[in-house]
Amino acid sequence: MPGRGAGLLARLHLVRGLPGPDRGAPPAEAHAERRRGRLRLCLPSGLPAPMGYDAVGVAAPLGPRIRRGLPRTGCVFADAERWWWIVPEQADIGIAWPDAADYAAGGVVTAPGAVRMRPRLTHWPSDDVPYTHPIMLYIVLCNVLGLRPEWEQAATAPAG
Repeated sequence: MPGRGAGLLARLHLVRGLPGPDRGAPPAEAHAERRRGRLRLCLPSGLPAPMGYDAVGVAAPLGPRIRRGLPRTGCVFADAERWWWIVPEQADIGIAWPDAADYAAGGVVTAPGAVRMRPRLTHWPSDDVPYTHPIMLYIVLCNVLGLRPEWEQAATAPAG
């Protein structure tokens, strides 16, 4: 059933109001997002993202410390204000990201300042996988912030 996952992913994008799991939004939609100061981080064409992607952003001063703590880093985008790590889609499920992190579903981020500059790709992974492991990113981020990682509890059905 190779096509089943792709259909599920497409439906998820519709529910979340995101562009499809391809490289970006249609031109008219992308232009409207830019006018609102939002844009989608676009992965390089040589890096497939079969699981879709989201982004986790932190203040720029934290970026180098987090990157040094990670055993492997996927694509990283940066501008003067924020560093953005590409993670698999829905990496926000089960993780209580700290307030210092911005979670951007679909990799749609707010452009900094009045100029609305697009964050630049500052790190290309050494392999063909664009993702940073979200749990490792979360643990390193918490460590840099001096926080204890907290995991969201899964909802359980009442007995009976």
